Amino acid sequence: MNRFVVCDPARCIGCGACLVTCSESHRKRWMRPAARLSLAKTRTVTAAVTCHQCEGAPCMAVCPEEAITLRRDHVHIDEELCTGCLLCALACPFGAVYPSAPSDAPAKATPYGRASSTRSSGLLRQKETGRYASVVACDLCAKVPGGPRCIVSCPTKALSLVDECTLTHLVRDRRLEAIEKAGVAMRGAKEAEREVPAHHGAASAARADDNAAAELTEGLDAAWRPHASWHEEGEGQ
Repeated sequence: MNRFVVCDPARCIGCGACLVTCSESHRKRWMRPAARLSLAKTRTVTAAVTCHQCEGAPCMAVCPEEAITLRRDHVHIDEELCTGCLLCALACPFGAVYPSAPSDAPAKATPYGRASSTRSSGLLRQKETGRYASVVACDLCAKVPGGPRCIVSCPTKALSLVDECTLTHLVRDRRLEAIEKAGVAMRGAKEAEREVPAHHGAASAARADDNAAAELTEGLDAAWRPHASWHEEGEGQ
């Protein structure tokens, strides 16, 4: 499994420092000055979306120009071969392939309009209409000393580089946490079950008291009826 950059939504504040740093670090090395990641935002959560450096990369499989290859541990896009058709962006399960800035080279670029199908929804809807000569994706800053600059620039340390060993430990910790939560829930359910008979007993006692009161009322009514009839007869005379 290849290494890739992940984001912890609990720490991400959506400041965009990773986007600026990514774009600038590639520009300084005469590469396309476009961010290789994006920010997904909701009302309550923000998180960076990055390439997972898939070993059987769908983007590489659908590229008609064979412009996408896997070099060592990262995806590489040959900008000289890419025509900007965006098939790779549609095939990426993580939405981590991005059109670069609009190009003025119509001989090479492929026209691109607003997304209309369900498969092209999401991040592609946010892109500017125009002609795109190439796409970009995270290359783990392969040509930049020190590794991915987005990780270094993040003020809240929300970004990190993970590998198979890191993910194994993360999965183990998540499972242990889930087991612990399940145990707490089961203990709470058992305590609730023990409390239920007491409530049922109290309810049964209350119903018994109500029945006794009803029987007493009926007895008093029955005892009073003869006297009531005698009283009515006396008044009639």
